[in-house]
Amino acid sequence: MEKPILFNTEMVQAILEGRKTQTRRIIKNKYENADIQWFRNKYGTRLVYMQNDVEEPIKNPDGTTSHKLRAMEEIKEPYEIGDILYVRETWMIQSMKNFDKKVKFLYKAEPNKELNEVSLTSERYEDLIKYFCKNGWQPSLFMPKTAARIFLKVVGVRAEKLQALDYEEAIREGIKAGYDGWTSVFKDLWDSTVNKKDIDMYGWNSNPWVWVIEFEKIEKC
Repeated sequence: MEKPILFNTEMVQAILEGRKTQTRRIIKNKYENADIQWFRNKYGTRLVYMQNDVEEPIKNPDGTTSHKLRAMEEIKEPYEIGDILYVRETWMIQSMKNFDKKVKFLYKAEPNKELNEVSLTSERYEDLIKYFCKNGWQPSLFMPKTAARIFLKVVGVRAEKLQALDYEEAIREGIKAGYDGWTSVFKDLWDSTVNKKDIDMYGWNSNPWVWVIEFEKIEKC
């Protein structure tokens, strides 16, 4: 299955240079009264939201309603091994040719590289006109799949605490740092990606749960 994944310009450059083969994504807690933790039983180990004092109504066959404690909820991985991810990055439409519906895209990570020209259907072409009219760099969040040029194959997914990473994994995250300074460099990088209002919950010092996604760059599907 193909899914989108966002990267900032610095991390896109690291992927293109072959330095980045991992990314960590926050596991957000859906409930105010729940903890994220491992749950183990005879069927295996799962990451779950372990809730406290949450009840949900149950409709009985006789029409009455009772309640039961919804003690936990399994947390599903955002990606599976084998998934193909197309990278959303900061982008721009350089030109549009109405007669043959060809669009040329430019990317902030490589602004001097030859433009990526794509032929589109009339419908998709029309959808992009609004971005062409805006001019300038467009946020990665709004990059359409048709503009994607970088594709990644997921080769590993696991959950762990953010501060569980070591120097080797920090390097695989794409940072440039020596052994003595890597923690500070990665901390600054991580915190720069977290919304300021969420820094107390998801910043480096809070040591949140994260998904560790390992990938390899592949040719366009």
